[in-house]
Amino acid sequence: MEILKLNGRNEDRSSSRGPQARPSLPFLPEFSSGEDLPEWLLEEILIRLPLSSVCRLRCVSQGWHLRLSHTFFRRRYVSLRAKFPPSWTLLYGYTRAVEDVPGSTRWDHRSIGNSAPPRFTVLPSLSSHGRVRFLGCSNGLLLCSQRWKELYYVYNPLTLQWLSLPRGFPWTEPTREGLITRLEGDELRSYKVVQVGQEPESPAELSVDVFSSETGLWTYYRFCSPQPDHFPKPFPYFRFARAVTVKETVYLPDYREGVLMAYSPYTSPDQLSIVRLPDHELGRLPEWFKLCDGFGEKLRYYTVSEAWEDPKLEVWELADPSNGGKWGLLHACRWVEIRPEDDCVDVSSLHRGFHPLCFHPSDPGIVYLWNVKCIASYDMKARSLGVFCELDGSFRGLSWDSVLPFELPNWPVSIPRYPEKEFPVHCN
Repeated sequence: MEILKLNGRNEDRSSSRGPQARPSLPFLPEFSSGEDLPEWLLEEILIRLPLSSVCRLRCVSQGWHLRLSHTFFRRRYVSLRAKFPPSWTLLYGYTRAVEDVPGSTRWDHRSIGNSAPPRFTVLPSLSSHGRVRFLGCSNGLLLCSQRWKELYYVYNPLTLQWLSLPRGFPWTEPTREGLITRLEGDELRSYKVVQVGQEPESPAELSVDVFSSETGLWTYYRFCSPQPDHFPKPFPYFRFARAVTVKETVYLPDYREGVLMAYSPYTSPDQLSIVRLPDHELGRLPEWFKLCDGFGEKLRYYTVSEAWEDPKLEVWELADPSNGGKWGLLHACRWVEIRPEDDCVDVSSLHRGFHPLCFHPSDPGIVYLWNVKCIASYDMKARSLGVFCELDGSFRGLSWDSVLPFELPNWPVSIPRYPEKEFPVHCN
């Protein structure tokens, strides 16, 4: 790994059987009509409600808000949910008009927090924002922008809270962005937005722009590009894929060049690290057959390697980026050895019909792939492919660049407002 230095919860209601129709339960007391539930029983009910119901109840009155916002209740609620796998959805990277979103994939924030299985979800557009693209996520928040990235937003799809960021430096070339959040207990204390770009006129220099919610400022950093001897041509022009946030580090992969750029603005704002992707060779399959994504506090890499006629699927893991950037091979399987679980998954066809989308956020053995008919889940242990979500044909060309796994929080975070600055620009 090379470090780049800084440059510049039922009752029977039948009445035919009389009052004995509903047997009494020895562990629950009897309550007459209109009698209030005791506090302990009410709390036991509330901590078992879906998160979306808790959010709505907080809006009933000030008393309900205070009850459901109390630190003791929040800690019990979060502690109960921590015993179960987190809820998540595979989120389409663009909003659509409500009439254009199929009912089977439409997002409904009121259903968040129930035990429904994960699925492929699309967020309808909001009239005040138009079509929005999602660039990254962290701890239940989404980083998004309008079409030309003229304005960035931080969005909480659970509470429907939007916050626009001040305008930063205008870019004429494509850039990549990542979102990092810092929690203290269950409260969001701060966040940072990282924007990385490279002007074609000066390929020897990489630009990293960081917005901090603590200061309300954009800070600009400039780094020297990697040395020419690491690449087949001097000072390559990087084309980064979707950014991945692991812990408090943003990773930007360039599959063509076979590298990762790692940046940690909270701990090392003046360093930009380079990590080589494992077993990278020129002449392998195109970048759409590669995926770098997070799993817990680790980074994973999926690739389809070797020849088109007899390809092999490989999954690697980077346990400690600071330890020399060493990768470990977790899984390897030839495509002809994969067993289909559903009729619509045709493994006998060429592997080129399946593009990787993401890893399962909490199941270490699952990775999701896209083909024209469906989104499939590949079980690395069973070496089998099954249908995760059938598609209606309106979603074509899915890739790691157009979807992202969105993990829902155990408690609704509130986006902290940043200090308003007259001149929200700072260069470093």
